Amino acid sequence: MQRILLLCVFVVCVLLCACGTQEVSLSKGRFSFPVAHNFIGAAKELPQKTSINNLIVSLAYVPEESSLRMNDVKNDGKSVDFVYSLNRLPVMVSYTHLNKKRSFLLGFGLGCGRYFYGRFIAGGNKKHIEWGGYFDLGFGFDSGSYEYSYYESSGFFSTGGEGYIHRGDSTYSDESIFHFVWTLGGYVSYYHGAFGVTYAPSLYAPWNRFDLPVYAMNDGDYDYSFWFPKVLSQYVGISFWLTDHWKISGGATFLTPIYFNSIVVLANTSISFWF
Repeated sequence: MQRILLLCVFVVCVLLCACGTQEVSLSKGRFSFPVAHNFIGAAKELPQKTSINNLIVSLAYVPEESSLRMNDVKNDGKSVDFVYSLNRLPVMVSYTHLNKKRSFLLGFGLGCGRYFYGRFIAGGNKKHIEWGGYFDLGFGFDSGSYEYSYYESSGFFSTGGEGYIHRGDSTYSDESIFHFVWTLGGYVSYYHGAFGVTYAPSLYAPWNRFDLPVYAMNDGDYDYSFWFPKVLSQYVGISFWLTDHWKISGGATFLTPIYFNSIVVLANTSISFWF
């Protein structure tokens, strides 16, 4: 048995030597991202046993050159100089379908604009208050650039027994990188008559774990998996029902890293049609 284990260890070592190694360490990142589309509810009591639809056009005004410095980003135990920049003047168009049974709400939604998403909603709706949670999953195309160090070595057998070791620094930049987006959020509204007040916090992942392209010396192109930092989004706003079908809303969204070391404040407005 001991001989078999020693043989297995030897074989593994030979394979490692033959295959070589590739290591990447990210040192700096600059990525743009779309503003999350908050779900803020109906802000009024919906009839019992009802099915209702909503079309909404929303606009978030982003101050010029707004960015979030993410001081909590680590790579291989070292801090990464990482900054998110926000896309300006994002317009979102979305559709939501809600079903109410007693006081319980279930629904789904779809949205498009600077990114595309699908949404699942669950919550409650009563005479003067509503509450709930939602989950979004989508994708977008945004710009990104990063700097990294790499280390690569060949296997002993891959170059006639000589092998090689390369170390270096490099950069990568692209104006349209495909990436996944997800949001886990909640909302609570108090309303009386046509007026409503809403608070909607969410944990927003504008870039999820992503395989970043890396270019090295001899081994060509390969991908480096990186976990992107999350953003805390908090919306506070008011709404007013113009008629039984039309509602306008306005407020502010506060974007911060989860450690609150920087902040960006956005202005939000929307108009929606319910049918």
